[in-house]
Amino acid sequence: MEHSKHLWRAVLILLVLSLGYLLGRGLLVPDTFGEYGHFRGANLAEQMNVRVPNHGIGPESCAPCHAERVKNIAKTPHRVINCETCHGPLRTHVDYPSIEAFMKNPSQFKRTAPMEIHSAQDLCIKCHDAQPAKPKGFPTVEVVQHLKEMGVEPGPNVCMECHDPHDPKI
Repeated sequence: MEHSKHLWRAVLILLVLSLGYLLGRGLLVPDTFGEYGHFRGANLAEQMNVRVPNHGIGPESCAPCHAERVKNIAKTPHRVINCETCHGPLRTHVDYPSIEAFMKNPSQFKRTAPMEIHSAQDLCIKCHDAQPAKPKGFPTVEVVQHLKEMGVEPGPNVCMECHDPHDPKI
């Protein structure tokens, strides 16, 4: 027994450290830690409540007030682009408490500001600037050359001076 004293001390130290670890982990690590990865799972719900979405749910949220526009753009190649991609978030145009409340009765909410339009330089050129990687048949232009040929100066909305993004034709 005298010779095994140092082993019992080591076992006792290991036991105390293990209990300390388990107690500390139980007190300091949140219950939802590790639920979806190396973070608190409850953080997802908390962040959803902190940041209220500004966006609508696509053309369906625009259609109640802009039915004709939504119907027409659905016939064009731009039908795959969400309205809010070119315009600002719905909430910057109409104030509503939640998208669900807005979709139930859009007419009860008043327009608070004109619809924002992003610059053509930020939008049109990203897709339509000629690049070798673009799929064949995708409508592109050499922007600088095209503007020279058209005799227009580059500007934030230069594309929309000649082209209607709701009825795109190049």
